Amino acid sequence: MFFVSIIFLTILILPIQSAKPTLKLTFTPDEKYYTEGHVVEILCELLNPSDHTESPQLWHVDIKSGRRTSISRSLLHTPPDDALDIFKQNKNKRIEYVKKNHLRIRQILFEDTSRYECTCVDCEDQIEKKTKELTVMQLTDPEWHIEPGWPLQENAKTTLKCTADYFYPYVSYQIFRDLHKLNDDGKAVIPNSNTIPQKFSWEITVTPTFEWHNTTLKCIIIQGNSERHAIKTLQVLFTPRFIRCDKKQRVNTTNEQSTIECSYAGNPKPELIWLRQTDRYPITKDDGIIIETIDQHHGTYKSIVTFNRRALTTISDGEQSTKIEDNYYQKLLNDGFIVQLKHNNEIKDTRRITIVDGDNQSKSKIFRKFNRKKHNHKQSEVHQ
Repeated sequence: MFFVSIIFLTILILPIQSAKPTLKLTFTPDEKYYTEGHVVEILCELLNPSDHTESPQLWHVDIKSGRRTSISRSLLHTPPDDALDIFKQNKNKRIEYVKKNHLRIRQILFEDTSRYECTCVDCEDQIEKKTKELTVMQLTDPEWHIEPGWPLQENAKTTLKCTADYFYPYVSYQIFRDLHKLNDDGKAVIPNSNTIPQKFSWEITVTPTFEWHNTTLKCIIIQGNSERHAIKTLQVLFTPRFIRCDKKQRVNTTNEQSTIECSYAGNPKPELIWLRQTDRYPITKDDGIIIETIDQHHGTYKSIVTFNRRALTTISDGEQSTKIEDNYYQKLLNDGFIVQLKHNNEIKDTRRITIVDGDNQSKSKIFRKFNRKKHNHKQSEVHQ
């Protein structure tokens, strides 16, 4: 029994004796990025000390210059003339010496961004130093710069530039035009990690077309754990034009309603006018005619004209109780239409539209048949 007890104690004591001295550097709370105004405690400790170890030492390392300063009570209470400003400007005791190798920073500021080291230079055994960065974020929103001017001109070379100044720390960026990623299309100037504060810029030279109108630029810069972005909706000036306005449009004349349409674009928005082809008389909203304009965004529009067959066809009493049909509906379709695009009372483009029956027959055949019926009806009245 005695022998077993000795073995057990030996097994228990060996791990304790074999544990090597190590350094520990702790931030409380322990965060990768800090926001201004919080309280942070910094502690440098030596774990598992032995007879051959000395006291550890906490160091402050200035990121800009790389200068190392050992933390002591005298540094905070009576800083020397050559001390860093962060220690000389500590009159309100914002940085507090709690005890040896233990700091408390109240209301942390961006200027507190630095690196801390925990070392034991006098220890007989070489002990690996511990290092942690105290990163206090400085946030700023990026901005878009557009040259040579605003709004953009179609087919004119334009420089798009996103910049952000005086922030820290830079992590990454993304540039979009709507859903299209532009990162690799432009040139980015990425800040050096040792620079405080930091600057970022990205720019590209483009020749915008009318499709760029009303599209959205988005510049995203990740600063620490915060996403900052700038959004710009582009305005592109471009002359009026037809996007689609078929010269032959099919209509089923047997339906109660029929429609014709034209798509067009322009910025500023142009005026689209429908005219009768025979006398160039404007077609306007009236009983039996509906004109609807749909904004399809990005400076494009669609104009749809709907004709109501019943409303545009009147039947009146003729001689000897006969019915005479005044079919303005079919006359409109038979004559065809002219479509004009105007801006500032100036005609920019014109289309002539001929109506073709929906069953792929020429509209002229349908109307010739309609005219023959009218002719036969008049002949029967003469014989009577």
